[in-house]
Amino acid sequence: MSTSASQQVEIHDIPEAAAEPQVQRHNFLIMALYQISLRCGWIFKTESIVMPAFLDALGVSAWVRGFLPLFNRFGQSVPPMLLASTVAGTKQKKSIVMSTMLLFSVSFFAIGFLWNLYAQESWMPALFLLIYALFFMVVGVHNLAARSVQGKLIRANRRGRLMLAGNVGGAIASVALAYFLFPKWLPAGGPHDFFGMFAFAAVMFMVSAFIALLVIEPADPRTKPTQRISKAIQDAKLTFQQDARFRRIALVGALTNTSIMLFPHYQPIAKEYLHLSLDNLMPWVIAQNLGMAAFSLVLGPIADLKGNRAVIRLLLIVMIATPLLGLFLIHQPWGGKVYWIVFVLVGMTPFSIGILFNYTLELTEASNHPRYLATLGLVVAIPAALSPLVSYSMDFFGSPTPLFSAVAILLVIAWLLTFRLPEPRYGETLPQK
Repeated sequence: MSTSASQQVEIHDIPEAAAEPQVQRHNFLIMALYQISLRCGWIFKTESIVMPAFLDALGVSAWVRGFLPLFNRFGQSVPPMLLASTVAGTKQKKSIVMSTMLLFSVSFFAIGFLWNLYAQESWMPALFLLIYALFFMVVGVHNLAARSVQGKLIRANRRGRLMLAGNVGGAIASVALAYFLFPKWLPAGGPHDFFGMFAFAAVMFMVSAFIALLVIEPADPRTKPTQRISKAIQDAKLTFQQDARFRRIALVGALTNTSIMLFPHYQPIAKEYLHLSLDNLMPWVIAQNLGMAAFSLVLGPIADLKGNRAVIRLLLIVMIATPLLGLFLIHQPWGGKVYWIVFVLVGMTPFSIGILFNYTLELTEASNHPRYLATLGLVVAIPAALSPLVSYSMDFFGSPTPLFSAVAILLVIAWLLTFRLPEPRYGETLPQK
């Protein structure tokens, strides 16, 4: 949609107190370091590689793996929706970022200790899934607070640059750590030391927590939070009713996030069809993180110069190719040699979520960011709620083809819908009827 064909609206930016050049430089650096340290922990618990391997070590089937994306998206949608008013009413959101990061650390220390003590117990998978569900509830609140801080402190035309710095710097640091530490903890011949891996992730989450405190964040007026579920639902309904642009990005986001349902299955189908062992985890993790960094180098500047709509459109082309390439390679005798390419592309799904939220930040002023972000998080979680059911299709059909093909079709529909999105960076809105 061209700007000339649409009504001009206000472009929302950061408060004046955070706009001074020295404050901008300081906050940009601190937030980049925060993202880098977070990536150094997250690489040792990736949902597409490490956590499915951990569940395999516990001896579970495909439908149980399907709970990983369900907990991922439920935790990042429902708790943020319920606590959006609490986050909005907090004077400094960085305090929430720190406290939730410390809970990240506690969660993975707990999982590591339980693995050491009870790995062979029949109830261990259920207990792990319970802790993992609680972990992602904390992740949801953390992400809401962290994105609110970013929307409050970093200018719209610098958020792509921040994503680039965090992804590239994070990839370099985390890949170096993975190269040296993965063979130590997950050697090809075993035994597998998931305790060491998860304990290291916990330490890096703790480091991130204290880095987050260093941002210079002007205090917001404290408001009394509304805890009622009915109020949270009312806020979500209000967001949909008031902003047609939000309704469109929400639909695109929901369809885009169907790709997360495939995350737990890329590693196991390679193991089943191509007979690849755990010694491939390290190069796959490295490929995924370097792929995200490489795409960031291209897409970050595009987001700053052209807006997030263009980046969403480009990302969806890559995401459409990912399940189709995975299906193709598992049926080739040489597929194992190049299967790492799949994980280069898989890294685009979490990248796309960040771009969707950056797009949403530009639709409204900072005071509404928690409400908008929480509502979008709820909508994009809807496909993940079906993950255990659709993952069972792999057990039922004895093949990943129906599930992977269906997700590719939904991603094509999402790509087509991006051509109906306005670009808020340039003040585009929808034509008046």
